[in-house]
Amino acid sequence: MLKNIFRFFSLTATNYLVIYLSTDIDLDQLVKDFELFNIELSSNSYLLSLFICISITILTLFLIFLFRPFIEIYLLYYLKFTFYFLVNLLSLSSVYIVFRIYGYSRLNLLIYLFLSSAILIISDRIRNNQTLTR
Repeated sequence: MLKNIFRFFSLTATNYLVIYLSTDIDLDQLVKDFELFNIELSSNSYLLSLFICISITILTLFLIFLFRPFIEIYLLYYLKFTFYFLVNLLSLSSVYIVFRIYGYSRLNLLIYLFLSSAILIISDRIRNNQTLTR
């Protein structure tokens, strides 16, 4: 449980940094989509950015849960970083495409992909160390 909470907050925070540091990000299409449901948000809204970050985090954690049998059996610690990198890339690109988010910094996205993959690897090690001490 502690591992999932750590993952959720760290992935959400790193993704928020991508949105916050991207100066040319365009969230207007998502604002228009919310207006169809009579939800008024500005494109500079903190809630809108948080909604995007949480969506990416939930999709990432769901994909890790879904592919857990494959990573445990097939990859077995050798290519775990690559697996986490691909899961993060898949969830990030899926949410950005579905929500029609444009103008983000590609450099910030690459930093996010490497940092979030490292966070997931570290959280695996934290979990393993906790189970060894018990």
